[in-house]
Order: sequence, then C-alpha cells, then structure tokens
Amino acid sequence: MMRILKFVLYNLNIILAGLFMVFQILDIYNPKMNFIGNDITIYLLFAFCLLSIVNAVTLLLHEYRNKKK
Repeated sequence: MMRILKFVLYNLNIILAGLFMVFQILDIYNPKMNFIGNDITIYLLFAFCLLSIVNAVTLLLHEYRNKKK
C-alpha cells in the first residue's frame, strides 16, 4: 500500500511541475490569459508545495532508515 502511495505522490509531483512549466510558457506568450495569476493556479501551487514537502520528508525518512540498518 505504501509503495502505491509513494508512486502516486511522485507522479503527482511530476505532473504538477510540468503543468506549472506549461502555464509559465503560455503566460509568457499570452499574458492576457493570466494562467499564473488565477485562483485555480493558486490552489494548484499550494497542492504542489504540499506534495513536494511530503515527498521530501518521505525521501529523508527512507534515507534515514536505510542508514540505520
């Protein structure tokens, strides 16, 4: 179960990172669309930050447990 959760967590991080890269590129070419400054993007950015923190903590815990063995 934990493996599946990690797999989903890592993939969501990659997807959200790619999404923000696309939003940034689209915002550069067409700033009137306001991809970066709308409400949905702010919630997605919050989710991305939260997932990144959880991802980093799980990786650090994994490394700590492997060093301990």
